[in-house]
Amino acid sequence: MTVLPLTHYHAPRTRSLSILWLFEELGQPPHDRVDLNLAKGDHKTKWYMAINPMGKVPALLHGGTVITEAAAIALYLADLYPDAGVAPQPGDTARGTYLRWIVFNQAAVEPAVTDLALKREPGSPAMMSYGTYDATIDALSGALLDGPYILGDKFSAADVIVGSGVRWMLMFKLLPERDEFTSYAERLTARPALQRALATDRALLASFQA
Repeated sequence: MTVLPLTHYHAPRTRSLSILWLFEELGQPPHDRVDLNLAKGDHKTKWYMAINPMGKVPALLHGGTVITEAAAIALYLADLYPDAGVAPQPGDTARGTYLRWIVFNQAAVEPAVTDLALKREPGSPAMMSYGTYDATIDALSGALLDGPYILGDKFSAADVIVGSGVRWMLMFKLLPERDEFTSYAERLTARPALQRALATDRALLASFQA
């Protein structure tokens, strides 16, 4: 089987940290990383806009195929490396839970929190993908109550995506400091893979600022 080249386009202090973290959880399978300096506008250059017309990170290039959006990249990589065990396989009912909360994070949590952060008046709950902020946060809370992870005792790529959001929202006071959120964030932060990713991200940011 031909092994296609794999490239992760990354910038420090962005959603791309979640993919940096996931690569660590996967055991660092062979791939290249292209680091973009947002302060210099690398993400808006012609060559990068040809990869992702949104000018956003992360992006993944696998052979000639581009995958964008952190959740889609996480799903793709977790399935690409099944031996890492970070995704339930098709046919396993746990996969339904896994997919549900990854998509919920993007479709409900992020829009709800963005509206809150920007102090935007949301539309009618019937129109909004998230209904209301309170309903969304309560649903997220319910997903974490039984813990320690989204799939109970089993860590998965869902925790990378949902957990990245929870950590960020707690940092910026956009999530109530309920025990199920704070303890979840603490467990994830203690993972060696995330610590390595954070160290890499900090070092990269420092090199750009130097």
